[in-house]
Amino acid sequence: MLNLIHVRSFVVVCDLGSYRSAGRELGVSPSTILEHVRQLEEAVAAPLLIRRSARTHPTRQGEKLLPLGRALLATARRACAAVSSDGLKIASASNIGIYMLQGPISAFESATGIGVETWIGPNHEAVDRLERGEADLAALEWWDNRPGYDAVAWRREDLVVITSPSHRWAGREAIDVQELLAEPLLAGERGSGTARVLRQAIGSIADQLRVSENLGSTEAVKMAVRAGRGVSIVMKSSVVDEIEQGSLVEIRINHAKIYKDIWLVTHERLPKTAPAAACLSAFSHSLD
Repeated sequence: MLNLIHVRSFVVVCDLGSYRSAGRELGVSPSTILEHVRQLEEAVAAPLLIRRSARTHPTRQGEKLLPLGRALLATARRACAAVSSDGLKIASASNIGIYMLQGPISAFESATGIGVETWIGPNHEAVDRLERGEADLAALEWWDNRPGYDAVAWRREDLVVITSPSHRWAGREAIDVQELLAEPLLAGERGSGTARVLRQAIGSIADQLRVSENLGSTEAVKMAVRAGRGVSIVMKSSVVDEIEQGSLVEIRINHAKIYKDIWLVTHERLPKTAPAAACLSAFSHSLD
């Protein structure tokens, strides 16, 4: 099998007429170019270059290989372009995709020119899309450390209690965790991992919380809380605008720090040149 790097060195020597010029063009030493050509000659079992009149020329066998070498390099460029033309596909858990990713994605597209296609849905479905190869990167509210993937903790997101401005807690900065037990708690999307986080933060009392409804989305939860149907625990980034406008009230839980780690997950051994690798780097810098 022919090595395309060796073929490229051979073609550039033919075009420029010397190993030194080819080395400058490709950013390597003349001795490296010479070694590439030597290995290519071993592969095709024929001498390919000869020095004549102060210039390096292809031999008779080299003249036969030269157009085929150009065609091989052109095919390789087309293959790379075909793969990279897909851009970057991100599968995101709903709250992350809606409330956290849009700014970083826009900045990444502007900086790199790489188009990003985003799928937004339940966390477990985002994981499934990554496993099926339908996404290059997944942004997740939980990750189970399954083998074959690399996961980076992108950010730590606070969880807060929200109420309507007319709720009896609205004038308070904090409540005790036991007070939550008497309130109907409105939940959003199933499978987001919030229940697991609550158990880690406040212990077994989390299992006594009265979840009155699963409304399917944080937007639905916010509307129900504003209407006075109950309280909820949500990621703070999802209610920044409503808290600033006064349509919802944020309340802390005494003696409890509740947060959720947000994960960026890619396939193991991701090439450094892959768009997903560039995206990981850009997203990390977006928090600096």
